[in-house]
Amino acid sequence: MNELNYQNIKNNIINARATDEQNLRKQLAYLYRVFDYYGWCDLIVTHLSARIPNQEALLILPFGLAFDEITPENLVKVDFDGNVIDSKFGFQINKNGTTVHRAVYRNFPEVNCILHTHSTYGVAVSNLEEDLLLLDQIAMMFHGKIGYHDFETLFINDNEQDHLLHDMQGKYSMILKNHGLISVGASITEAFWFHYYLETSCKLHVLTRSTGEKIKYPSQETVINTAAKYELWRNHNDHLEVSDSELLFDAAKRKIGYIFG
Repeated sequence: MNELNYQNIKNNIINARATDEQNLRKQLAYLYRVFDYYGWCDLIVTHLSARIPNQEALLILPFGLAFDEITPENLVKVDFDGNVIDSKFGFQINKNGTTVHRAVYRNFPEVNCILHTHSTYGVAVSNLEEDLLLLDQIAMMFHGKIGYHDFETLFINDNEQDHLLHDMQGKYSMILKNHGLISVGASITEAFWFHYYLETSCKLHVLTRSTGEKIKYPSQETVINTAAKYELWRNHNDHLEVSDSELLFDAAKRKIGYIFG
């Protein structure tokens, strides 16, 4: 890559904003590789997707490939009815796995990226009766913005789909009880921001509980005020040349190298 200075990082971020399908493929492929780097993958089972602008279609991984095998070219284009409309290498999809993605894109037009994982710490927290512990300044961002959905069946049917959509309203992220995690965003970088810190918060939840020591809980006032400041940050971030979420995702891409240019 070029010399590591702010101007080069900013240029990389600005170039990554292009809304054409080819760039979307590249950024989503990076996202899969980043999730593999952090260990948030379940070989071929979980899935990340992005809405294709101005089309009732999305991009998702081909069924049978692991996250570290994803490239811009082998991502599969699927319409909102679950039909494969472009698969360069003949791959099919996990059709049941796209059900939630298609439903969310149809019902929440502000959502352009959906991330679903079965990570170790995420599933561990999903198995607990208690909600996510909002103990540190990062976890506090999820106050009022994380949903919870009870596991109903292995293959999501219409009833559970409706329940899940209801539970997701107004949320950034969701803990699927006895299952895993979901995060959404208006962009790939925003969804990554929420999911990165959701995964971190789940890990800290498990590690904190594992000490067996008495937990220091922040006051409810502190949690509410901290969450409000995060929301204020989100709503006044557009004036920046590059957003915090773009900087975070670019830093994650540098961990694996700019392998797709």
